[in-house]
Amino acid sequence: MNFKKLIITKINNITTEIRLNDPDVHNALTLDIINELSFCIDELSKDTSSLILISANGKSFCAGGDLSWMKKQLSAPRENRIIEASKLADLLLKLYNCPKTIIGNIEGNAFGGGIGIMSICDFVFSVKDIKMALTEAKLGLIPATISPYVVKKIGEKNAIHLFTSAKIFRPEDGVKFGLIDFIYEENEINSKISEFIDNFKNSAPNSILESKKLVRDLSYSIDQNIVNLTINRLADIWDTKEAKEGINAFFNKEKPNWIKE
Repeated sequence: MNFKKLIITKINNITTEIRLNDPDVHNALTLDIINELSFCIDELSKDTSSLILISANGKSFCAGGDLSWMKKQLSAPRENRIIEASKLADLLLKLYNCPKTIIGNIEGNAFGGGIGIMSICDFVFSVKDIKMALTEAKLGLIPATISPYVVKKIGEKNAIHLFTSAKIFRPEDGVKFGLIDFIYEENEINSKISEFIDNFKNSAPNSILESKKLVRDLSYSIDQNIVNLTINRLADIWDTKEAKEGINAFFNKEKPNWIKE
């Protein structure tokens, strides 16, 4: 497959980098990037490397949902919304079930689905001056499809805080929440990631894969039933008055009626 929205680079014999490459839309999770990521994970799951590094070009790591997709959902019937939401949900579950150790290199802002990808990463490196948020509540929505991974990563209390306040937070907060592991200056993050990857070079490749599988088997599972629950919750909230008000207000650059002057 010829990738249009990804750049795939073999860094060394144990590590492959997936670089999101759609900076004009802030690496939003469009159908193209979802399809390419899904195919890429399938292919990488078959090769002999043990680590995947996920990074991005541009000012944003990932802006989350595709705005044009969001606008279409306003008039779409429920069954279509479920089909569309399933595409991202299936990708996230595939990433979560990927046997390889996944490292995130976050050098730009991350919102919504970008936070979901970070939550699936086993280790997350971040630069200092970026913004992150789960802003769905500002639109009258909920961060449904990413929620199993975010809740598992940062815990219920932190998830409720970020889901309901929709607040912007910084990497230092991300460390406190458990979302981010390491923060570095922009000019040193790549060398620090290389040093970190070096720690794995003496480990047997299959042992790396089996060790991650062991930990997952001992943890609470995220399976298709949970994924289906999140898809249906998203479809439900799209039908609410608040969601219609919030999304229309966003595209019309107005304030939704629940914000009082």
